[in-house]
Amino acid sequence: MVRRRTGALVALGVLLLLGLLSAETSAQSALEEWAKQQISEKTGIDPQLLATLFVTDGSDQFLIAFVYITEEVLQSDLKPDLKEAIAPYVDRRALLALVVPTRTSYFSPLEISFAQDGVVYLLGDDRIHPITEDFRPGNLEANAVSAGVLLLPMGVDEGRPFEIRYRGEFRTTLSPQGPDPTRSVPGESSPPPLSGFLLFLLQILLLLFLFPFLIGI
Repeated sequence: MVRRRTGALVALGVLLLLGLLSAETSAQSALEEWAKQQISEKTGIDPQLLATLFVTDGSDQFLIAFVYITEEVLQSDLKPDLKEAIAPYVDRRALLALVVPTRTSYFSPLEISFAQDGVVYLLGDDRIHPITEDFRPGNLEANAVSAGVLLLPMGVDEGRPFEIRYRGEFRTTLSPQGPDPTRSVPGESSPPPLSGFLLFLLQILLLLFLFPFLIGI
């Protein structure tokens, strides 16, 4: 009973976080950047190879983390089985995508798109490779990580910044091979200037759900 109540409180807290994020775009951007830095510090992956995106659309609420797959990523602290799953995609212009819903939510990898120089590139089924069986259009259960690999569309130049979109509305930017003047050094990130309550809830989302999937803690 105590465990059930704790889980309910965690879910409620994260829902409150995402509700606040949907009303505060600047807060969302700050938390997405901070989440990226936390993932970098835990995994040893260069933050320039990472991007995060919070999706809050009606009853659908989840975090998507993207990792540009390189040989460096294979030398990181990711779990061996996850490294094995992504190893065939090194040097294939591919992204590892991880989805963490805070409640039962509808997710479709086909709703992920890319944009560069004003051109939007959609994903076809042939460019989506599930790692977990649920990385496909459908409902995802709360707190269960879904993972898959996305091959970049041919028109996207990975040597320059490109935008990653979900449903066209939720957007983040990745520049895996280009210069990044805002790049941070792993281990030196500092929390965004937001209330400790928001940061605490984000830490719950990362520590209890995403990090165990990534590095097995």
